[in-house]
Amino acid sequence: MANYNRINLREPTYLDFYDKDIGKILRGLKINNYIPWIWEFLITQEAPDAAAEIYVNFTNEFNGEATPIVVYVKTTAASEDKAAGTGAQAVRIFGIDENGKPISEDLVTHATAGDLKVCLTLWKRIVGFIVSIAGGNGVNENTIQLVNAADDEVYATIAAGENGSIGARVYVPANYNAFIGSVKGAPLITGDTVLVYGDGINLEPIYLKETPTRLSIDKYWISTDQVGLRDLDIYKELVIGANTYYISFKHETKIDATNISAFYNIKIIMYGTTKILRSV
Repeated sequence: MANYNRINLREPTYLDFYDKDIGKILRGLKINNYIPWIWEFLITQEAPDAAAEIYVNFTNEFNGEATPIVVYVKTTAASEDKAAGTGAQAVRIFGIDENGKPISEDLVTHATAGDLKVCLTLWKRIVGFIVSIAGGNGVNENTIQLVNAADDEVYATIAAGENGSIGARVYVPANYNAFIGSVKGAPLITGDTVLVYGDGINLEPIYLKETPTRLSIDKYWISTDQVGLRDLDIYKELVIGANTYYISFKHETKIDATNISAFYNIKIIMYGTTKILRSV
């Protein structure tokens, strides 16, 4: 289901400033000399039988804020996934750099299959990565991983035939604030399961701050009988950054036997709070 997965990190565009969900907020930040960033996720994932965070394909949580490190791109095997192959020819990695700044890095895959290709960035956090350039088939052909230098820890995975890692966990660095700007969702029915009226998925925002327990705010119901993306009109809670605080999501099926997936479009607004980051 992860072919639809995308991550994007960008400064607001003209269209964002006039978007009905986030435009007014962005204009207010700009007027007050805050330079906002937008973390945007397009995620498709089969909902589990029990509540689970949308944070899979991560073997080890990247926790390098004390000592930032480089990461390496590794294709598990084949000759197709390399710089001149028909599979993944380049990837884009998203995260927080050594200075605590949201950043992305483009990296051409190794010309030799199975070898490690080193990033230039020193990372404090990894958010995820995508295939940015693919060969003639338009998709990677083998598993691609972000690993450490020893190749014994995996920080993110793009499965064979897919174009992005799955995840919507954004850490908020010190000197930044962040909040969920908007969320839209739609059900995707899979398989032959017979659905009844009222089936669907709960989507729940997670704001992990000072305590390790979930601070429950609200849940949003995505019903199978709706058509298209539904604006979930999500509650906005400000997270004041301290490196270990993050914003994420979890979802669950209403009925264990329901064979359903969901498509999410999530926008998280992050902005610097110091004079330098505010450009004043």
